[in-house]
Amino acid sequence: MKKLVMGILIISALGGCSSKQKPKAPVVKTSVPEVKATQTDKGVVITSKNFIHADSVRAYLKEIAFTGGVNKIRHLRVVANTDNQDVIRMNRDTLYSRIILDVKDGATVTLPKYKGLQIAALLDENHQQIKELNGQGTLKITKNMLSTGQWAYIIIRTGFIPGLSKKEQMKKAHKAQDGIKFTAESHDPYVPSVKYDFATMDAVKYDILKNFALNKPENFSVGDGAGLKGQRDEETAKVVVAIGWGFLPKSQASYASFTGYKEREVLTIKSPKLKKRGFFSYTVYDANGWIATQDYAINSDDMIKNKDGTYTVTLLASGEPVKKTDKNVVRTPRGKYWTAVLRSYDPVDPEANQKLIDGYAKKFNQQLKVK
Repeated sequence: MKKLVMGILIISALGGCSSKQKPKAPVVKTSVPEVKATQTDKGVVITSKNFIHADSVRAYLKEIAFTGGVNKIRHLRVVANTDNQDVIRMNRDTLYSRIILDVKDGATVTLPKYKGLQIAALLDENHQQIKELNGQGTLKITKNMLSTGQWAYIIIRTGFIPGLSKKEQMKKAHKAQDGIKFTAESHDPYVPSVKYDFATMDAVKYDILKNFALNKPENFSVGDGAGLKGQRDEETAKVVVAIGWGFLPKSQASYASFTGYKEREVLTIKSPKLKKRGFFSYTVYDANGWIATQDYAINSDDMIKNKDGTYTVTLLASGEPVKKTDKNVVRTPRGKYWTAVLRSYDPVDPEANQKLIDGYAKKFNQQLKVK
């Protein structure tokens, strides 16, 4: 019950963002009373101060557990669903590929020519979004690009080419994944720069989210927590990392959340200004950020557009009958609070795009009337 209530509070707070001009810093106060890091027999105790680094180490170790070592690419060949989700708030917009890359002596990641969206994102142990490669080309990586360690975390998102059958879309997306190439001159096994006691993480994450939810900041925007240390807002970054590690910076995508609970809701927006391969999407989760229904998402490439150029999405509880007038149906968990993320990829103007998405999320929360 504790987790359910907090999930509702967090996403509701996330969605209640203002589209007004944001202050430079701080964007939001989420600090909890700091505890001096101590050591247990399992490792360093996780605190608010070291949380971002600790959660990033956790992400590295989890990926290494899948692949068995560094310099090994892992492709997810199907879209996220209730059975294969291994991270909260995964989307159905893209296929994921991941690599823990040893960059001590230099490394590269190369993306092939592809008509769909494909973005490689370079992160490190401090969850810095260091650099991205959007489309065909080569990303060159050196150790001095990282804030710590010699191992980079690469996430590649491969979208689908619109206008093709689902079978053909998947076939071409798989080919694009197979076309990803990488090189690494060093092959040292991954060693975390700090050994943490991960049994102490959940309490810290809960406190960060609890304090954030209770503050209900007016100027919160996911994009303010992205980027490099010293350029991003660290308190915002803590919240965003706690909600879902590995997101894209606003130069590549915008994210905003809202919450509902009724069996039927209808939402309408105008399309953001996006580049040729860009699209926007709605993805529905349960109160804690997990996929809970079968038809849980839809993106603009698959939507039926209104005559005036707007897009209407109908959010229906599982089992709720579809009316003839219902457009672009997405299913929500019946009889429960649900959360949703409005995503927008490949913006023409990143700042304007994030402001627009934040504004829609605020509008949706007011319309859905979840306090």
